[in-house]
Amino acid sequence: MNMILVGIDGSEGSRRAATFARDLARALQSGLTLLHVIEQRPAGIFGPPEPPPLDHYSRQMHLARDFLSGLVEELDLVGAEPVIELGNPGDVICREAEERNADLIVLGRHGQRPGRRLLIGSVGAHVVAAASRSVTVVH
Repeated sequence: MNMILVGIDGSEGSRRAATFARDLARALQSGLTLLHVIEQRPAGIFGPPEPPPLDHYSRQMHLARDFLSGLVEELDLVGAEPVIELGNPGDVICREAEERNADLIVLGRHGQRPGRRLLIGSVGAHVVAAASRSVTVVH
């Protein structure tokens, strides 16, 4: 296994996923990519919303960089490549895994009610269904 991609969203589930992926990458001497996706604002109910202020996404980018840097230090993710992208999280995770030739996508579990989609979250359900790579969901 050459490359593991981890979807990071700041949740406790994604922290567990990062820890799992770190340990697996070390054991297999694999590369590790930490992917955080800044979600674009959805279209409004009555048409497209007004675009957010130009500094909205730059602030989100700054916060994401700080978050990933802190996570790398906190979880001792030395050598992991932090990546920040803008878009639909499920689509971006699948695309980045393909472009980076990741052997495995690792995601954290979300939700607490019964049902596959609620347990792994809508992004996780999308990635499991759409990815052309193996996906591990960490509980």
